[in-house]
Amino acid sequence: MPEKKFNNLLLTFRKSNQGVFEILYVSKNFFGIFNERSKFYRTEFFDEIFPTIESPVFEKLFDFLGKAEVLEVPFFVGHNKFTWVTIEGFTMAQEENSYLVNAMIVPSRPAETQSSWIVHPLTKTILADISNPSGFVPKDMEEFCQHLHDKYRFSDKDKLRKLCQGNLVGTVLDLDVLKMHSIPLKNGYQLLAIKKQTNRPEFPNLIEDKPNYIPHSFLDILYFEYLREDKEMIWSGAITELLGYEENQFKKYTVWDWLEMVHPKDRGKVQELFFSERYELDSYTLTYRVKNNKGKFLHLKNSLKVFYDIPSQKTVLVGILRDVSEINKAKKNLLEKEGIIQNLSEKEFIQKTLKEISEISNLFSGKALFDQIVLLLHKRLGFTYCMIANTDPDNQSLEMVSLAIAGKLTSGSSEKWRKFLNQDLPAPAKERDFLMLSAEDRSSLEPHPFFKKHQIASLIRLDLLDKENLKIGALCFLHQEPLQNRSLYQELFRILADWIGKELHRFRFESTLQETNFMHDAILNGTAYAIFAVNHQFEITLINNKTLPVFNLKRKDKLLKTVLINNGNKQNLREVITQFSQSKKNTAYFLLPNGPEDYKELKISFTRIRYGKRNRVSYVVFVDDITDRTVSEKRLIASEQLYRSIAENFPGGTVDVLDKSFNYIFTDGEEYRLAGKDPKSLVGTSHLEQYSGENLAITKKNLNKILQGQRVSYETEAQQQRFLKSGVPLTNDAGKIDRILLVKQNITKAKKLESEREKLIRDLKSHNEELLRFAYIVSHNLRAPIVNISLLIDLFNEENPADPENKEVMENLKISTNLLDATLQDLIEVVSIKKQKIPKVERIDFKLLLYNVEKSLFNQLKESGIKIHKDFSALEEMNYVYAHLENFFMNFMTNAVKYKHPDRTPEVYIRTYKEKDYCIIHFEDNGIGLDLKRYGDRIFGLYQRFHNHVEGKGLGLYLVREQIRVNDGKIEIESKVGKGTIFKVYLRNLIMGKNKNTFSSQEPFPREATIERQLPRPDKV
Repeated sequence: MPEKKFNNLLLTFRKSNQGVFEILYVSKNFFGIFNERSKFYRTEFFDEIFPTIESPVFEKLFDFLGKAEVLEVPFFVGHNKFTWVTIEGFTMAQEENSYLVNAMIVPSRPAETQSSWIVHPLTKTILADISNPSGFVPKDMEEFCQHLHDKYRFSDKDKLRKLCQGNLVGTVLDLDVLKMHSIPLKNGYQLLAIKKQTNRPEFPNLIEDKPNYIPHSFLDILYFEYLREDKEMIWSGAITELLGYEENQFKKYTVWDWLEMVHPKDRGKVQELFFSERYELDSYTLTYRVKNNKGKFLHLKNSLKVFYDIPSQKTVLVGILRDVSEINKAKKNLLEKEGIIQNLSEKEFIQKTLKEISEISNLFSGKALFDQIVLLLHKRLGFTYCMIANTDPDNQSLEMVSLAIAGKLTSGSSEKWRKFLNQDLPAPAKERDFLMLSAEDRSSLEPHPFFKKHQIASLIRLDLLDKENLKIGALCFLHQEPLQNRSLYQELFRILADWIGKELHRFRFESTLQETNFMHDAILNGTAYAIFAVNHQFEITLINNKTLPVFNLKRKDKLLKTVLINNGNKQNLREVITQFSQSKKNTAYFLLPNGPEDYKELKISFTRIRYGKRNRVSYVVFVDDITDRTVSEKRLIASEQLYRSIAENFPGGTVDVLDKSFNYIFTDGEEYRLAGKDPKSLVGTSHLEQYSGENLAITKKNLNKILQGQRVSYETEAQQQRFLKSGVPLTNDAGKIDRILLVKQNITKAKKLESEREKLIRDLKSHNEELLRFAYIVSHNLRAPIVNISLLIDLFNEENPADPENKEVMENLKISTNLLDATLQDLIEVVSIKKQKIPKVERIDFKLLLYNVEKSLFNQLKESGIKIHKDFSALEEMNYVYAHLENFFMNFMTNAVKYKHPDRTPEVYIRTYKEKDYCIIHFEDNGIGLDLKRYGDRIFGLYQRFHNHVEGKGLGLYLVREQIRVNDGKIEIESKVGKGTIFKVYLRNLIMGKNKNTFSSQEPFPREATIERQLPRPDKV
């Protein structure tokens, strides 16, 4: 596995309003450090690589970065290795109380630390810093202690023995000019760090100062900045790898020192360029020889960019140096190998090819360079297919970078070419990186469909390797003609492969760097904050597109002069940054004048960054315009005070404020205090969670209406309580609806009073109708017999009582008085129902009740031959007035007998069941039926008869209905002439021991503390 080296790692994650963390982006550098890419998007993975951060890691990062603080922690890159990193970045507020967090993980080392290890005493594990100069990675504590004993001189052997036994807390080992400190970390880890003693003199190279990795050194590229006016040069990059010098030796190298290293014959052109008074071009390229520390001259190609610093009026040259000795060596080598080259033209051909490639590299870079190379190789070598491929670092598959077919550039991004490179293209043997097949090897080509289809007769493939012998790409040529002079091609292509491999490596690095730069730019300008940076000289080095608008500016040169107000004191922005830099405070609030009596409110956060070899300081400033937020918060506070005032004075209800997702923003009310519930526990939860079934559908429908701008009122029911909801939309400053105000009131008592009032009105109406009917009956039914009596009295011969006609008059008088008495008795019975005292409610068994009725009507039922079908399985008993139920069954049964159909045997069907709040008695017969269209409105009237072939007074159904209505029941009738009649009686299940008209709809029916009526059991037949 290659060493874990990296420059920067970028991590972006999101914190939702529920506190859940989601990883959105990790930079590709992670793929080069860890193998399983699926890990990178699991939060648990970051707990593993940052075990010394309090868990959960993302919560800790969110807290630190939200305060613009920098975190310095060990980064575990394997089971026994770690490296030091600093984590810095910022948080961005998003919609719906969520946050976007961007974190940059940068390699670093604690100050003055020479070597360090991390130990976990409980698990006996030990990890080594990959930057330790010795490169020693102990497998356990015993091996580690032996290493310390062998390498260093100790003044206290007892402490070393305790250390090896795992006693780490507070340990300080004196290593002569060094000291090793034991420092506690989080989660049980201990850091063992070897540091220089400040009071000891300098010592020879006991431990190297140089880290184990240098940025960009793996590319063998040397960088410098040349300040022309000061004649100062700043060096970085592959100083050791390219020139053999230590980095600290080059810290004081001036331009004169550099010129001394340049070959005397090339020194003039280099000096002329460096000391030029003015530059006509923005960039220059020249190749010259430089002596390394072994006295050997290297051919270096120097690319220079010219920059002008206008404020200081100084010129800066930025240079990149690459070793092109191999190309020059190849030219010389080809001249020496006269035996390989057949004639002068071939030698000139090779030299010219290499020269043209060298010239192309001065004009192009990146993909454009590779495109030009494949076109040139086709032109010079004549190959039909010329291709350069890159190895994907994630899955090690080949991807086409440049492809020329018959001298024309072609896109190689299709799946066909991907399959060709990774499946069809033959690979070199494991121990070699070069493969050449020609006509004599056709058998090796024919099995592949692509080669057979396109009649490929020759193939050259070179795998491009980096310095660690890892494959970074491939160079491939296909042709329809056999190869000539194969040894010449092999020599030429090995030179090309080495040079193209370095360019491909640089291309990959620059592509990654460009991607990172794009990401940085997107983050910088995608944030809602204003962000800018100034260097140690207070020059603006970085600024995003939000900064100038926040400060009401059009030019950035006025930014640091902007006047701000803090607690009545005025300061310009430069003074604010200076004040930050001199204190430990990282955040403060300021007012920015925005007009007469108008101010912006700004939250300014500050962070300090040290960089470069001179440890210079830059200041990064984050500015958040919180004016609207502050106004909104003040309005919200005022609104909450208003809502709370309404809620506290609103009897038996609540006041709710919901967001557009129907989540509680605010809720309070007397109802919570009566229930002993804290309304704050509901804030952030969904209002819809309080409902289910029909109530949920009603609530959701009306809340959506409110979001559309409507005012609504609706009712809901919960725990046998009725509530009235009144809702109105609330708008923001932009006039858009963003909240809902709901006022809820408990209307259970009001509903009950309303129900009782409606019942009272119905009863009064019914009584009025009864009085009118009663008055009619009194005036009609009583008047006829009274008139008859009055006329008969007038006919009576008082002067001669013995008159024979008086006897007839007396007989008729008796008939009239009997009729009058019967009418009066009927009216008395009707009135008695109205004035009935509190009836006795009993538990009534329907089977026993019907048995009693059948027994009472035995003779009538037997003579009629009626068949009775009964089903009481759904409702076997109920609480009711026995006399009333008995009367219902008596009336229905006698009517079934009286009005039976002459052509069929009479039958009745009786069943009982429960429906909502009612107990139902369903009584059906197959009698002669009734024309309801004609008589339906009079069916339950007093003295209403519709059949004259049987005796009756038309009083039975009237009395049945009145008895039913007394206890808040109802009766319905269905009938067809010649078919039969159905009576459905709806009765309330009464509560025993209570007053009249008191009923219950609860199930099951109460069985406790009741007195059952002792009815005779039916005999077995």
